[in-house]
Amino acid sequence: MKIKMKRSLATLVLSAVLLSTASIPAWAADGQNLSGLAAASTDVSYALSNKVEVEIKSMLNEHESDSTKLGTVLRIRNTSDKITRVPDFELRVLMADGIEYTLQPSAKNPKSIQPKSQLELSYLSIVERSDDVDLTTINFIDVDMDVYPKKETTLLTIPVDAGTVWNGSDSTITKSSAILKWGEAFALPSSRSPLGFIPVDIHKEITAKGVSTVVQIQVVNATKERQSVPNFGIDGKSESKVYSGSRAEAAVTLDPGEKRYIHIVIPTDLDTEFTSLNVVTPESFAVSLGEGKFLEDTYRVGRVNILLPGGAATQGVIPAPEYILGTPVKLDSTNKFIPSNVDVSLVELHVTSNEDDGFNTAVAKFKLTNNSDRPIPIPAIQTELVSLDGYAYGGRRQEATALSVVPNASYVVSYSYALPASETGEGLKMNLYSQQMNGDISYKSLLASAKVPVQKNDLTSKILNVYPYDITIKDWTISAIYQANMSYDYKLKLDLSMKPDKNVTVDKFNSKLSFELFDNVGNPVGKSVQALSGEGRLYNGTNTIDLNARSNQLDFPIQVKVYEMFMNENGESVKRLLTTFKQ
Repeated sequence: MKIKMKRSLATLVLSAVLLSTASIPAWAADGQNLSGLAAASTDVSYALSNKVEVEIKSMLNEHESDSTKLGTVLRIRNTSDKITRVPDFELRVLMADGIEYTLQPSAKNPKSIQPKSQLELSYLSIVERSDDVDLTTINFIDVDMDVYPKKETTLLTIPVDAGTVWNGSDSTITKSSAILKWGEAFALPSSRSPLGFIPVDIHKEITAKGVSTVVQIQVVNATKERQSVPNFGIDGKSESKVYSGSRAEAAVTLDPGEKRYIHIVIPTDLDTEFTSLNVVTPESFAVSLGEGKFLEDTYRVGRVNILLPGGAATQGVIPAPEYILGTPVKLDSTNKFIPSNVDVSLVELHVTSNEDDGFNTAVAKFKLTNNSDRPIPIPAIQTELVSLDGYAYGGRRQEATALSVVPNASYVVSYSYALPASETGEGLKMNLYSQQMNGDISYKSLLASAKVPVQKNDLTSKILNVYPYDITIKDWTISAIYQANMSYDYKLKLDLSMKPDKNVTVDKFNSKLSFELFDNVGNPVGKSVQALSGEGRLYNGTNTIDLNARSNQLDFPIQVKVYEMFMNENGESVKRLLTTFKQ
């Protein structure tokens, strides 16, 4: 038996990928140093004749109740410079208990090979046996039917490494070179593809169609030729079940040096938490039905196992750098959702308790800066906050925005998040996503991720920070004016100094201030909402605000709570307490 060892092309190209790419989205980091993450791998080829070599691409030994599916896919290569027939042979597999089974060839197996080229041959049989047994050897047998009794000659015998046999979706990948930590790059040696793959995000999505987990993979083409992404999927493994996922982008081609994202959508249960992911590739077997019709049997074989940190919820997997408020978000060049001449920065993040409702509210403000000389549409960025223990809270964008950011100016967009009352805001991570659609499949694609600081709420300060305004309260008084109808009318007089960020465009969609009056036992009795921009806005100097409270008796002491307020896309009124006037 003649054996040849060949270093995989995918390994060589992947090494270049690892040395050249800085790809994982980050807000304040240029990427991750991925050098040396991929181990060199080898393919073993065997001489079947003086013109033909074979390699084992995949092997299947899948037990299902009272039957076992045995399958093999071979790569066969013509080493000569002439068309060569595929040698006639029977492919038999020997089991650990000494029983041998003959596998049937696929009806679509080719009969000949072009010079200096290779192709694949598929073999499959289903045998009736109810026990699990290992597959140990593959035998290539030449059967001469022209003599009696028939003559069998063993052309080639290949011992089988148990670590290369796939036992179905419940299999555990044991080869150390095929077990990776999250974020490590990998290749698909089974496909002979020179592309490199790097997992960059995994998150759960809840839609009207159900719950799914989305895995985002960056694909890197470090070659000098166009390359197509081979067909593959990802299965999610929990402690008790395997969930099968498929690609959202069916066909993807990369130009030389290009990086792109692909997404695998895995339907799951609401409480599903994965412990690892299996990267799987499809194999097929065809049975002829006559008249050019075939029945296809497709199965998937595991290639790589990606470990997820133990005990972490899905959204807690991705490492994130520290972020400084007000600095531009660092988006990698793969992003096509936000133009390169637009800066995105988080300028405010507050967490406020809602004692009456039993939950907390986080409010985030993002500043979009147009550095170009023409208007740019405002991207509908999706956001989520992730707690230290991995729970994700989706952001609700403000109800409406302007259509575009004017040249050389900024625009502010607000988001709200409902958090449990126990959430303190320590160690929060912010993820930014773009919403993608491919046919009927909707999914989010990660743009950036970072650990974000929560600002402290100083309810005694005389300066109200309501970006893009700094509002200084110079003086205030609450007065009750006696009316002719024998009632009291409550008013708030404010002496204000307002300093806007002049580089930010404001409009009617900006946050407003809500002044809410409470009586001496804490019941709300009146309020007034005041704009910060446009007609009827607050201004520098003295502002008299009618609190819309009428009472037949003079009620003191009283207090006015001042809130920042906006409406989110769900039509909910979002409020953040700024200060309180007590009199």
